Amino acid sequence: MFRIFALSLAVGFASTAAQAQMSAPPIPSVLPNVRSISAGNAAGVLQYCMKNNLVSSTSAGAVLGGLTKKPNVTTSPDFSAGQAGQILGGGGKSFSVGKAPSYLQSQACDMVLKQAQNLAG
Repeated sequence: MFRIFALSLAVGFASTAAQAQMSAPPIPSVLPNVRSISAGNAAGVLQYCMKNNLVSSTSAGAVLGGLTKKPNVTTSPDFSAGQAGQILGGGGKSFSVGKAPSYLQSQACDMVLKQAQNLAG
């Protein structure tokens, strides 16, 4: 009788734990869509990420140099938002790198770096 109770208790606990894990949003849905990020915002975010050691300065520095040579990049409001850690995504949505959990901060910076490479080229 005790074995049956213990087994049903263990199964119930495992089921509850599995449901709790499934209720957390998947990581990709939390991160911003950077496909439509402006060159100015990407440049500002890269500066923020480099300053906070969230991305490799070596790779980000080269991309940042290419972006900042473009006209009006460093004077745009998007650049200022990026320097404050705000990723301005499509549809008016923004994502604050600094307010995100630490494990998402570097992922967000890496995403911006990859998209910025396309913009700089």
